[in-house]
Amino acid sequence: MRCETAKTILELNLPRLGEADWRDLDAVEVHLKSCSECQAWWNQRSREDNRIARDIRAVPVPRNLASSIVGQFPTQPVRSRKRMPMIAGMVAASLLALAGIGLWLRPPTAPLDADALARLLETSGQVDGPTSHERMEQLVDSFARLGVIARLPESLNYLQVISHGVTELQGQKVPQILFQSEENGQRNLVRLLVLDSKKFDLSQYSVEQNAAANRLMELVPDSDDGRFYYLLSTQELGRAPKY
Repeated sequence: MRCETAKTILELNLPRLGEADWRDLDAVEVHLKSCSECQAWWNQRSREDNRIARDIRAVPVPRNLASSIVGQFPTQPVRSRKRMPMIAGMVAASLLALAGIGLWLRPPTAPLDADALARLLETSGQVDGPTSHERMEQLVDSFARLGVIARLPESLNYLQVISHGVTELQGQKVPQILFQSEENGQRNLVRLLVLDSKKFDLSQYSVEQNAAANRLMELVPDSDDGRFYYLLSTQELGRAPKY
């Protein structure tokens, strides 16, 4: 994620408004951890916001403020019930007139430019967002918040993740990630289970025990210390639709 994108999300206060996608928020969090300049900028902004909030709360409110304001308005006699429908109609007509003026003042919509759209469609379609490595780190942090320690393989494309969570196997929590990939027009669903050798004895296990006609099984050990094993189950979903 670029610094400008992270600052825009934070500047508009999107996390508090609930308008930012959770992937964007995770990407901003990862970016702040790796970018000292943005981290310093955000710390300064947070201190300024907190100082302004303290100054506002420190302003004393005069006593009897509400009663003094209400007392400035002259009391009006009770109007006749017969005039209420007429007044309500006048208010409704005024609101409709204001709505019409608002529509008239609204700038006209521009017709869609086919040439501009063609140039857009010819580009690579790459958008600013987390890289595969950043997405992997987000998943590791997510599993940690769920109380599970996991190390993930660097070789997978984590931009293809469609779902993740923690499942239960033999009374143990196991990280699970679902990928959807496409190769030569064939769509595949890949399920990754991260097995911890401190929780499971894998010495007697063989993937042939769970083999199936429509499922390809792989068990790959972690290349670092061999603690984690990655069980990959690949299932064909059928041909990808052509548009």
